[in-house]
Amino acid sequence: MVTRTLSSRKRPPTNGLHNQANGTKNFKTKQDWPLDLGEAYQRDRGPYTLHNAITLLAEEPLELFNGWLVWQAMTDAEERRIAATIQVILDIAARALGFGQAYPDQLECVMVNQDLLKPDVCVISKERYEQQVEPEAPGSEHLVLKGSPELVVEIRSPSNRRTQERKKRKSYFESGAEVIWDVDYQKRKIWVYEVGTPDKGQEFTEQDEISCKPLLAGWKRKVEDFFSKDLSAEEIVGQVAGQWRAESKAEGEIEALRNILIIQAEARFGKELPENLEERLNHCKLEKLIELATLVATTSSLADWLKALPD
Repeated sequence: MVTRTLSSRKRPPTNGLHNQANGTKNFKTKQDWPLDLGEAYQRDRGPYTLHNAITLLAEEPLELFNGWLVWQAMTDAEERRIAATIQVILDIAARALGFGQAYPDQLECVMVNQDLLKPDVCVISKERYEQQVEPEAPGSEHLVLKGSPELVVEIRSPSNRRTQERKKRKSYFESGAEVIWDVDYQKRKIWVYEVGTPDKGQEFTEQDEISCKPLLAGWKRKVEDFFSKDLSAEEIVGQVAGQWRAESKAEGEIEALRNILIIQAEARFGKELPENLEERLNHCKLEKLIELATLVATTSSLADWLKALPD
């Protein structure tokens, strides 16, 4: 789920929940939790660690900042709808390009400073997932990402403060993020920050095309698609669908050319063709097949023509 920090000064009820942190006798309740990231960093280091807070973090909309749990309120349907659309579009692109996949909110990411953040949407490469998804502590079965996803998407909520967004971006970049999208669903805009220029976001409006260099090479998408309520299944797939159709058409043409070559070779040389000819032609790309089509008309013997084929 997409989350946002509470805008009300009223703290959540305790519901009788008490937690003992760091093995001390100081019990902390929900009434002790900061209201937001900024308040957490104005305090001294808090008593909560990833290990003793992991159960709550997994079950409730919380993040861990400076040793303090920060309660977050549920977001509305529109934010969730847009986050879901962004996730499915990015997921299809990442999978089609062999990069990795996109993940929804509540994926727990442990930063280098031991804060724990949960991006609204993110994209993680196959390599990073294999190398950096680990148990949160030795012997634990609870898996977290140690570091940041390569692409982080944060949906900007009305209650978010710009200083908090900058602090989060800094933490993500220090922990390995390469690109961060700051999505303002009310203004229908996306600001893109890159690790080389972490404080300079490039603004994209609904009329613009957005890319995700260097992660998703060659991929691009109209910004308005992420906010649209009327995309069909094929429109969701977008550019990738066009690539699939082109690849399918090209493969069909290549298969037809292979069959024609066999017919031409039989007509030209009038001899029994090798049993493995079809298999050898299957290893030929389009350029090689075109070359063989030319040679079948100019080569004097079947043996000479076969020399041009891969073994």
